[in-house]
Amino acid sequence: MALSDNARGAAFLTAAMAFFVVNDTAMKIAAADVPMLQAMAIRGLPVTLAFLAIAWRTGALARLRHLGDRLVVARTVVEVSGSLLFMLALPHIPLATALALNQTVPLLIVPLAVVLLKEKVGWRRALAVAGGFAGVLLILRPGTEGLNGWLLASFASAFFFALRDTLTRMIDPRIPSMLIAITMSGAVMVVCAGATWVHGWVPMTPSAWGGVAVACVTVGIGYLASVAAMRTGELSSTGAFRYSALIWATLLGWIVWGELPDALGWAGIALIVASGLYALHRARVRASGA
Repeated sequence: MALSDNARGAAFLTAAMAFFVVNDTAMKIAAADVPMLQAMAIRGLPVTLAFLAIAWRTGALARLRHLGDRLVVARTVVEVSGSLLFMLALPHIPLATALALNQTVPLLIVPLAVVLLKEKVGWRRALAVAGGFAGVLLILRPGTEGLNGWLLASFASAFFFALRDTLTRMIDPRIPSMLIAITMSGAVMVVCAGATWVHGWVPMTPSAWGGVAVACVTVGIGYLASVAAMRTGELSSTGAFRYSALIWATLLGWIVWGELPDALGWAGIALIVASGLYALHRARVRASGA
């Protein structure tokens, strides 16, 4: 029996989350031996070349003039900032915790949509956002000892990713998605390569090469699967499957490093997921006019 568009979209999004978590795991392994920025620079070259090849095959390169679009430029700056914050924090915090903080992106989009897109948000969705922030506080645990800077950086990356997604909705739909991907990947590669040149090259170990190689493959496949998910089915129906990333992250974090969240961490993760799912539900109800 043929799958419905929503079922195929959910399958694509679940697969994308799995590949992205494997990418994060591989990069965290590589960063144990070499600086994260160096690993990101090496990963960026084959990924950018692969995106260029896809853009050439699909005819997207014929629209290179759109790369100067102010929203495309703004989105690139925002995504580079978010990627750097997330990846630099990743070696210093548990994988599941980093992914949990990243899952606040759908919640952070809500206030950004109000400001930038002039969307109206009801009290129920606002309450969901507040619940998500309560979950974040359980993970960050600000107190007398002060905030963990790496946890804060990881959460800050979620804000940049939410702003990226909001800006994406404002970009002219005639601009090919692959051009946007090339701009992002190329910019991250250039920034990281520049930092590596300034701070010096650290010899790559077999483990680092292996991690970067796995990351090159999985981040590319993850991106393609996520694009397929966005173009298949209704986001309001498939969006909940982005939280499958937490399952993969918890499993891999436990297998590779023996990491598991503590009780407060689990409570924070549960609040973030519950709030995100409820916000998606309210968005679906609002779209249906119910």
